[in-house]
Amino acid sequence: MEYLKELVNRAGLGAWETWSTQYRVLAVVVGLLVAYWALRIVLPTVLRILRPVIFLGFVFIAVWALFPTETCSFEILSKVPVLCAKQ
Repeated sequence: MEYLKELVNRAGLGAWETWSTQYRVLAVVVGLLVAYWALRIVLPTVLRILRPVIFLGFVFIAVWALFPTETCSFEILSKVPVLCAKQ
């Protein structure tokens, strides 16, 4: 972390207000490119890992929609006010 602070001090990039417009535009463009790249790589991997959880979530919502009273009869689920407020 100290190394990064030293690089920022050498570049003269203090607070955001002190940056010139060119550096601000460059920082925003680079940030957007990094975010786009990260989403293209990370999002498919996360969705692949979470696919079983998402599937079970849809199954649970379907069962709750068909049988709300029975679903809320589970002690753990009955404490969730969003699910069992109407019963």
